Amino acid sequence: MSPVFETLPSLPTRSGTQCLPPVASFETNFESRTSVDSHTAYTEFVGELDKSPSDTRAYRLIRLSNGLVAMVVHDKEESKACAALDVNVGSLADPQELQGLAHFCEHLLFMGTKKYPKENDYNAYLSAHGGYSNAYTDLEDTCYYFEVRYDALGGALDRFSQFFIEPLFTADCTDREVKAVDSEHKKNIQNDMWRQYQLEKELSSPDHPFSMFATGNYDTLSGAARRMGVDLRERLLDFHAKYYSADIMRLVVVGRDSLDQLTEWVVSKFSGIQSKGLTKPLFKGHPLTAREMGQMIYLKSIREQRTLDLTFALPDLKPYHRSKPAQYLGSLLGHEGRGSILSCLRKRGWATTIVAGRAPTSAEGFDMFKITVSLTEPGLENYTEVVRMVFAYIQLLQSKRPQRWFHDELRRISEIEYRFMEKYDAVALASSLASVMQNRYLSAECMLSDSVRLKDFDEDLLVWTQGFLKPDNVRIVLAARDLDVEFDRTEKHYGLDYRTEPISEQLMHEIRGDLEYDELHLPEPNQFIPDNMEVKSERHDTVCEAPTLLKLAEGLELWFKQDDRFFLPRGNVRLLIETPRAYESPLTSVFNQLFMMVLKDTLTEITYDAEIAGLWFEIRDTIEGIVVHIDGFNDKLLQLLEILVKTLRTCKVEQTQFDVYSREVKKKLDNARHSEPYGHVQTNTSFLNQGIMWRFMDKLAAFDLVTIDRLQLFIDSLFEQTRVQMLVTGNFEEREAVAAASMVQSLLGSRALPEYARRVPRALLHEPGVYVHHALMPEKGNVNSCVDYSVYTGMTSDHRGRVVLDLLSLIMQEPFFDQLRTKEQLGYITYSTERKYNGGHMTLRLLVQSEASPIYVRMRIDHFLREFRSRLDEMTLEKFDGYVSSLRVAREEKIKNLFEESGRMWRHVSSGYYEFDRIATDLEILRTVSQRELLEFWDMYVDKQRASAYISLAATIWSTKIAQPTDEELEKFGDGVHAVHGSLEHDGERVLSVEHVDRVLRQMDEAGDDEERALERIISEYESMVKGEADVEKAVAKMRKPASHVRTAIAMAREQNKPVCGKADNGLLNMGVVRSPSGDWLFREASAFRATLRQSGAPVPTRPLVPKY
Repeated sequence: MSPVFETLPSLPTRSGTQCLPPVASFETNFESRTSVDSHTAYTEFVGELDKSPSDTRAYRLIRLSNGLVAMVVHDKEESKACAALDVNVGSLADPQELQGLAHFCEHLLFMGTKKYPKENDYNAYLSAHGGYSNAYTDLEDTCYYFEVRYDALGGALDRFSQFFIEPLFTADCTDREVKAVDSEHKKNIQNDMWRQYQLEKELSSPDHPFSMFATGNYDTLSGAARRMGVDLRERLLDFHAKYYSADIMRLVVVGRDSLDQLTEWVVSKFSGIQSKGLTKPLFKGHPLTAREMGQMIYLKSIREQRTLDLTFALPDLKPYHRSKPAQYLGSLLGHEGRGSILSCLRKRGWATTIVAGRAPTSAEGFDMFKITVSLTEPGLENYTEVVRMVFAYIQLLQSKRPQRWFHDELRRISEIEYRFMEKYDAVALASSLASVMQNRYLSAECMLSDSVRLKDFDEDLLVWTQGFLKPDNVRIVLAARDLDVEFDRTEKHYGLDYRTEPISEQLMHEIRGDLEYDELHLPEPNQFIPDNMEVKSERHDTVCEAPTLLKLAEGLELWFKQDDRFFLPRGNVRLLIETPRAYESPLTSVFNQLFMMVLKDTLTEITYDAEIAGLWFEIRDTIEGIVVHIDGFNDKLLQLLEILVKTLRTCKVEQTQFDVYSREVKKKLDNARHSEPYGHVQTNTSFLNQGIMWRFMDKLAAFDLVTIDRLQLFIDSLFEQTRVQMLVTGNFEEREAVAAASMVQSLLGSRALPEYARRVPRALLHEPGVYVHHALMPEKGNVNSCVDYSVYTGMTSDHRGRVVLDLLSLIMQEPFFDQLRTKEQLGYITYSTERKYNGGHMTLRLLVQSEASPIYVRMRIDHFLREFRSRLDEMTLEKFDGYVSSLRVAREEKIKNLFEESGRMWRHVSSGYYEFDRIATDLEILRTVSQRELLEFWDMYVDKQRASAYISLAATIWSTKIAQPTDEELEKFGDGVHAVHGSLEHDGERVLSVEHVDRVLRQMDEAGDDEERALERIISEYESMVKGEADVEKAVAKMRKPASHVRTAIAMAREQNKPVCGKADNGLLNMGVVRSPSGDWLFREASAFRATLRQSGAPVPTRPLVPKY
């Protein structure tokens, strides 16, 4: 359909005489300016921005002559710079016949411009200067953003701006990037969130563009263009030309440079974007009309889950940003304290969570309010009663009129949060602020505070808004894997089975009538709102980088650091309660996981107010025991700590809790089967490198032994012997930290855990050799396989090697992504990184999730690594120094908030190394690292042919959609044969056997054929076996493409390297491990192979541990 533009005043608004707030003006309080260098005109806001008193950044709001509005932000402490540009057009503007075009435009925009035609110039520049880029497409926004080293911002902005001035959209990139969009979609096909979202869109009004398929895939883009006989690239150019207009763009730039310099760059580089004279495109009507409401939708999920969604259609609430009516209603309907919907549902054992508020599927011109309840099995059986309870609470709200006291609490909390707001990541600031600036009703003064502050209590507005929460204006979605429903329809893009019918007359009659539950009532006043906001520390010239060890005794290790950096009334407490029972077997691991769920359920009514009042906390199980972490305003933080530890120690499991949460733990373990391929290989990689780890299948095997009596016995004995490791930071005094530690020990009442009984995480050590783990996806619907390839690069204790590995990882990131993701289009999820195992090895990791054969992908990674050495060797000194500088700047990055500072210190404490001076150590090493040393490191560890003790491990997982070689085939035929065979299957040929391929490749070698001749031999063999069958021509055409996997695999088969000498361990062969012709060790049973590995020692502290007391 062609989008229908409409201005907001003609859309549904408040009833009565009150008008919409006025649209914000970019004329009032704006004065004319001219840039110094480019002599370009612009206007600057000279009013006062509502900035938090604790915000140390400086802001300037400007408007360019083409209508683009920009906020430039100066931060003298920022070591990274960034920018975000939000275009106020998204998937709602997709043409009906080319769905996903806005998303496709987002993908392709990065692929070269007239000024910088090389397709990876932008990302290569960012990578060389310690940066990265990303983007997302939403309903009404497409946001592009990047981060880069602070001194490279000018060059990055110049490249960035050209995407919106003269992008190339080259034909070659267009063809390749369609595959990337398709790969992204296929990655999400088994994801329940994406599946339900698309179903909700498909079942919305067909007259509204919300109903379209926003992600897009190969069929809706290239396929649709081919069927219509149009050029997809031309339509993409038309889309960009029509919608990418400067007057609907909002830009945020953050950097260390002065406001004047940032302004100069923005004005000179972005004034060239053309303005088409557009206002933001709006669309007629609402996605949810009377025809869509009153419907009950049942859908079958992939994962073991049970959710109930109630969606109400609302008019656009963006104009009412000062009052935020959806926030008020969401705070009450989503409350978790006494008298709330969730409290009543939990007592019945029917639900575990509730979320309520303005739906993320809202856009300008329409809104939706959604209440989502996570049901238990009994809750699923009683879902109609859950619906009645939700409407009973809505009736309660409507009968009592809006509560000023509750609104005042929300406003008071928002004022405290804003007054003492912590600094957060610059990229997050830029991207979120660019989006906020798109609200046409938001005045310039409020742009910095709108996302936090709640201002006006508008009783009439609240009454009007909650009036839309009525039975005739609701759509209900019930999702579960085990619904007792006959599904009669299938969603076309994700293959989702569902059924839709009108809400039953009986249920509709009941929710229209008077509903009353005695347990339901409004919240009580919040006792956790902080009162004392006094800052206790004094400013000093220097900042201490390490905490002080106050106590080190049997059973307690206490660290403390008073805030000397941020001077805000905030605190952070972290403690690890070490108890060996927590993870001594798969069964106790399940018990500990179940205990955590029961504990959180017990705490919810008590602690929910604390969370609302700015106290965040988590309690989680770990290998060593239990971690408790609290962050927020310090005034009542230790009071919350006492509640948490007391409940932890005295918890008694009720039968209802056991019934609910034992099923929840079982559900989580079952759902692990449905993880993405890259999740499975990451788990397998960890399992083959960590000394202690229980997998989901290990826990499931023990689950039959879980009973309420055994669980309670476990809880009662869990704290018999403990060791507390504790870190207190922030607006506290030393005596408070000591008292808090004493309180924790007193409440636990444990005997001290001896040093020899501690369960310290250790790493597994691999002998030289090439190891490949083959596993099969436990879930059958996923088309993707994955390879997680680790090259071992020395021990974590080697400080110098650690820095060189970090440098190497930084250099490799962009080329690896560019080659395997952008050029070869192997898969949407493609990245390289590094990993360091406590007490063990360091690794260079390369991961690719792909529809291609894992053997083919592994060989492509090998090929990349072989080619990459020459890239390192030929790198100019200037470029090398640039990477070193980028790593140095990353190490020097200033800590932004207390949470981040505490996290850094805790990592050093909990690792066992206590390397608080690690940054200083790394910086000292960086000053002397040379390019020669980098090459020597590569040759010593990464180069398969040069390394004297080469170690690599590739964890591979195979989609059930492709054939996995047998052990006999793996032992008999080399990787090249399997890669060619797998590539033939990938291109649609499923007739030729591995033996056929091996024979053709041998003939190629004997005859001295080149790759082209070998390809024709394979095609000839194939055609002779499938005469007269359909799709032969299609498969052959695919094989003959210049970039076909078959052609590439043949070339790789010819360049097989000599075997890497590993340990000649016949014991491995006796355990079912296979030795390939190239000398690789191939295995399927991870547990058996893992049992052959040695464990590392425990980490050794880098400093003496001498307590103050």
